[in-house]
Amino acid sequence: MQEEHRKAIQSNFTSLVEQTDLDLMVSSLYEKGVFSEQMIEPYKDTSKEVRNRKRQLYLDVMRRGPEAFGHLLDSLSEAGYWDLVRELDPDSSLHVRPPRHPVPSTSKISNESNFVSLSTEKKKSKTGVELNKNNLECFPPKDPLYPSGEAPGQDMPDPSRIPQFHVVKSTKFTEDDGDDIKLYRTRGRNRGFLVVFSYIEFPNNMEPYRHGVDVDCKNLKYLFNELGFKVLSYQDLTRSETLDTLKFLKRVIVDTECVFVVVSSHGYELTGSSDNDIRCHDGKLIRISEIVDHFNNKNFPALRDIPKVFIFQLCRGSDEDYLPRRAVADGTARPERARLAPPPEPARARVYSDILIAHSTLPGRVSYRDGAAGSWYIQTLCGVFAARAHDCHVEKLFTLVDMQLHALFHIQTSSVDRWGFNRRLYLHPGLYEP
Repeated sequence: MQEEHRKAIQSNFTSLVEQTDLDLMVSSLYEKGVFSEQMIEPYKDTSKEVRNRKRQLYLDVMRRGPEAFGHLLDSLSEAGYWDLVRELDPDSSLHVRPPRHPVPSTSKISNESNFVSLSTEKKKSKTGVELNKNNLECFPPKDPLYPSGEAPGQDMPDPSRIPQFHVVKSTKFTEDDGDDIKLYRTRGRNRGFLVVFSYIEFPNNMEPYRHGVDVDCKNLKYLFNELGFKVLSYQDLTRSETLDTLKFLKRVIVDTECVFVVVSSHGYELTGSSDNDIRCHDGKLIRISEIVDHFNNKNFPALRDIPKVFIFQLCRGSDEDYLPRRAVADGTARPERARLAPPPEPARARVYSDILIAHSTLPGRVSYRDGAAGSWYIQTLCGVFAARAHDCHVEKLFTLVDMQLHALFHIQTSSVDRWGFNRRLYLHPGLYEP
C-alpha cells in the first residue's frame, strides 16, 4: 500500500473503528479478495470485543498490498459510509455533496453467520452500442413532454451520482395517542434492517438490462442509513442463491425493531392470482409469496411481533396507460363458516402478522422506470420518507408516496396490503433512547 494511503487510514483510524459495521466490511473486503477465508477467522472471534476486532481489521488492511486501499474505498461507499470515503480520498467524487452524519455502528455479536455477501455492481456503464442492443423497450414516436423527439429514458445512469435529498430527523418520540391502535416499539439503536434484492442483468438478453436500478439502490442505501438501519444489499442472484440468502437471513437479522425488504426486477402477472412471478439473474422465476413466506411467524419466529415491510418494484402485468418517452416498463405479462363461540382449545398463533406489502403498481399493470433517474416509485418513496418519516407513521408515508407519485407522473398507481399489521410504525430517524 502506498504511504499516502496508509497515512490516510491512520489519520481516520478512530472514525473507521467507531462508525463502521464489522460484519458488512469483512464480508465486502472478503468478496473483493482483500482477505482469504482463513484470514477473516480472527474477526469472527466473539471472545474479543467488536471494537478490538475492527481495529485489527483496519490494521490488517494496511498490510494487504497496493490494491487494498481502493477496495476499502469501494466497500465503504457501497455500505453508505460516504463521509469516510471523502475523508480518506481528497479526490473522491463524493466531495460534490456536503458530508452526511455517520450512522453509529450497530454491530454487537459477530459470528460466521453474520458475514453477509454484498454483491458489487457488475455493470457501471455500457457503450452506446451495448445500450441500444439491450434497451428493447419501445417509445412512442411523439411525446408532448419531449417534443424534440429525444429519448431521455435512454440516458446512461451516472454511477457516481450521490443522493441529493435531505433526511429530516425526529426531535421527539411519538407516543400512543390513547386510541385503539398502539405503536410498534422503535426507540433503540438497532432500529432495523433493510434488505435489498436487485436483479439487473439476465442471460442471453432474455430480458432488457434494467438501467437506473443502480440509482434506486444508492438512494435506498442512503435513505435507510440516515434512518438508522443496517443495509444488506444483494445484486443479480440466481433463484437458488436468492432462496439460500433468504434462509441465511434468519441467522443475520437478530435483535432488531423492524425489517424492510425491497425486491426490484422484471415481474409477471399470474392469472387469477394477486401473486406475481419475479425474474432472477439466471432467468428462473421466484414468486412474491415465496419471499414473504420466509418471514412469516412459522418460518422466522424471531420476527414475531416485529413489523416487516415489503416493497416490490416490478411490473404486475402488461396493461399500460399513456407512456412518456422517458420511462420503460419493468416487465411484461404472462375464498369457513363463522363460529358463534371461540373454540375450546388454546388459542393458536397465526402464521401471518405484522406484515405490510407495498407494490409499485396495481395487479395487471406495468411499473415505470427511468433509465437515468431510477424507477418512478423508488424516486418518490425516497423523497417522501426523507421529508416525512420524522413525523408520519409508515402507512401514512405510503399514502403520501402514492399521492406524490400521481402528482409527479400522473399515470402509475401504487398499492399497499396489510397482513395483521395492526400497529403504527414510526421510524424516528436520528432519535434513540439512551
